[in-house]
Amino acid sequence: MCAFRDDEEKAAVVDRLARLDGFSRIAYRFGKIVGLTGSATVRAVTAKRPVTSVDSVIEFLQTVGSYDWDTGRSSLQIAKNLGLAQITVSKALQKLLDRGLIKHEKRGKSIRYYLPKQP
Repeated sequence: MCAFRDDEEKAAVVDRLARLDGFSRIAYRFGKIVGLTGSATVRAVTAKRPVTSVDSVIEFLQTVGSYDWDTGRSSLQIAKNLGLAQITVSKALQKLLDRGLIKHEKRGKSIRYYLPKQP
């Protein structure tokens, strides 16, 4: 089943493959598969966006149902629940406030963050 006529030919091909860069090596292997099978199915691969602290905060507020002062959470409570540093959560909250995706309310020294009520 070997496609090479002799060991020298095989060694020459292996040497050429070793010098190919990553993309060329993939293209070569793809060509070999198409040559052997007569076809190839190409599937789209979706690159997943990494989950950010902003995503985590929004998801947490949705999960706990924070829609007003009583159900809102402080940045410290959010940080503890998500296992993130408080400064990370504070920066994420500021980004969400700037975008208008969350609201905050201050009473005394306490600030609570919550989602705006949906109509």
